[in-house]
Amino acid sequence: MTLPEKTTYSVAFSVAVFLLLVFCNRQLEADIVHLKNGGTIEGQVTDHGDRVAVEVSSGSIEINKSDIQQIEKKPLPQDIFAGRLKQLIDNTDSNGCIKLAHWALSKDLEREYVQALRTALLLDKNNSQAEKLLRDYRLRLQELPYNEKAAQKLLREMGSDFRIMRTRHYRIGYNCSDVFVELTAKRLEDVYGVFLDFFQDRNFEPAPITDRLEVVLFDNEQQFQAYVKANQLQMSNSMGFYSTKTNRCYFYDSFNDKNYRRNLEKFRQARQQLENFRQEVSDNDSDIYYTATEADGSETRLNKKRMLNRLDENEAELDEQFQLLRTTYVNKNINVTVHEANHQLSYLCGIFSRYRQTPKWLVEGLAVYFEAANEGYWQKPGEIHPERLKIFLENHDAGQAITLDQLLTNDKLFNLAESDGKLAYASAWALLYYLVWHQHEKLFDYIYDLSLRMSIELYRDQERIEDFEKYFGNRNILEKHWRYFMSTLQ
Repeated sequence: MTLPEKTTYSVAFSVAVFLLLVFCNRQLEADIVHLKNGGTIEGQVTDHGDRVAVEVSSGSIEINKSDIQQIEKKPLPQDIFAGRLKQLIDNTDSNGCIKLAHWALSKDLEREYVQALRTALLLDKNNSQAEKLLRDYRLRLQELPYNEKAAQKLLREMGSDFRIMRTRHYRIGYNCSDVFVELTAKRLEDVYGVFLDFFQDRNFEPAPITDRLEVVLFDNEQQFQAYVKANQLQMSNSMGFYSTKTNRCYFYDSFNDKNYRRNLEKFRQARQQLENFRQEVSDNDSDIYYTATEADGSETRLNKKRMLNRLDENEAELDEQFQLLRTTYVNKNINVTVHEANHQLSYLCGIFSRYRQTPKWLVEGLAVYFEAANEGYWQKPGEIHPERLKIFLENHDAGQAITLDQLLTNDKLFNLAESDGKLAYASAWALLYYLVWHQHEKLFDYIYDLSLRMSIELYRDQERIEDFEKYFGNRNILEKHWRYFMSTLQ
């Protein structure tokens, strides 16, 4: 079950020509400059009379010859690589090239890593390991084009207060704090890697991206909402969304959320009041007593020492409540980022067809399956989602569950502004969770089948049901097994 290759490699030059290119592009030798003060500098040395210039990775360093003890010749890793590669070509050793590729990667020689793998395929066009490594390189390691034109286009659209941050796979336009953009960038790259692993481990190869994925980060909710309104974009989540119109994800810093700021100010005021009262108690005489009102409304008489202890307890409770509030917002930020990044990757890496309507339960079920933040940390895909499970089971027990037929055919359920919106997301997660556990191979055959469809015709209810039953069997029997399985997770 592998996606068809969209790129075919055409070998239009001989091994001899390829080897010539390798040798023409490598450095011939490196030097180790031993200084009289005991230091050393490694790089290519050029004589400039009473001085020498040493080419290092960050540029060129000039040193007086009077400061040099000796200059020692030493082969560069590129030299070692080129020598070994020549021997492997002479011996027609395709598998040896793969071993050399791994060595090159361990030395941070990315270009040489690719050269070794391509040489392996030149020597043996059927070397499946080299093909897989090259494909994995294109997905994960290959440096994508800088694409300054796209960056400038993004800046023109977003405004003069925005800046650009590039990661290996993302181009991020932002006007938020550096802390928020760095945290989000790391999280996006984590999602990218886990997403690829998730599908490749199931023999489903995502299509390589050819340019960085675009993400926009706003400093606050007001800017975010104003942009959405001005550009008439549709969003399903108030903290972030992926737009199929622009192929971008949009988020804002939840710690600048007005509700969070309001609660933060309440905590600040409560802490200040507590500190003022503690100072007052500390300054009072020891024979003064205080009356404390308990949670049940009763009153307790406390002396100075006990009152100070009670204030310490109150401070600890206040800190615990603040951490709970902060963790709640961190979890929300993680869930939204992971969820929407999953949508972006699913469409741009060919998991879902951009030319055929994919059932909403599958699109949202997969995204929720990935999110599952807990205690301020991302749990990675496959973990039980406590919030979604609770919603699913409570509605099931109350006789208000969304039926399987409704979930398969009614995409309009996934509207968070409607009363069943949260239940629809919870049910989609629950169904995907069950299928991953109990019909794993059939689930990915089903996803693969849908990904190849190109028709722009409406995906009708009966067709959706027939496609589902084609892979998973009788839906009525499956629904019973599904609901029973989910009830065992509580």
